[in-house]
Amino acid sequence: MRRHRAFYAASQAVIRALLGVFCGLRYEGAEHVPLEGGCLLAANHKSYLDPPTLGSGLRREIRYFAKRELFGMPILGFFVRAYGSIPVDRGAFDRRQLATALEVLQGGDALLVFPEGTRIRHRGYGEAKVGVAMLAIKAGVPVIPVHLSGTWEPRRSLFRRIPIIVRYGPPLRFAREDGEARRERYAEVTQTVMDAIRALEPGRDRVEGLATRS
Repeated sequence: MRRHRAFYAASQAVIRALLGVFCGLRYEGAEHVPLEGGCLLAANHKSYLDPPTLGSGLRREIRYFAKRELFGMPILGFFVRAYGSIPVDRGAFDRRQLATALEVLQGGDALLVFPEGTRIRHRGYGEAKVGVAMLAIKAGVPVIPVHLSGTWEPRRSLFRRIPIIVRYGPPLRFAREDGEARRERYAEVTQTVMDAIRALEPGRDRVEGLATRS
């Protein structure tokens, strides 16, 4: 396992402490994330808090994409750069960014991606893009589905403490493919990843169990 940089480890500890005190914070399934080697973490996306919240539950560093304009912001930009974020243009995922992501994964790092591509500021999920499938198939690394709940919660207040729950699921593995066969599988793999993320939603297992018995 690669050693945490002092700044990274300290900032993640602060995030865990603050969110634990003010929101309530629970991590489940972190043992599914390998301690070393390249891997993709694919999560739903609700808030700017998602990357540091997800990362603070792990014993290894992660990298992630961030909108290019965030790098120029006075305070947030400092943290975005310090975490080793990869700049991406709004609404774009071009060959250069794909090549950078593949280099990160093949170099043995963990990379966080949001298949929906942007924050979904309502209940439910957005339409997933095929970028996560492209990376999974081209890099041949395991994909760890992750579900975050409570990072965006308009009902939260000083008098209403709504917990944040982060669930990491078992790895998904997809064989490397070339040419047309690879491109044809992008939609299928993307759907599989999103289904795995949804399956981790708190309460879904109970609801599905009730539906099965009825």
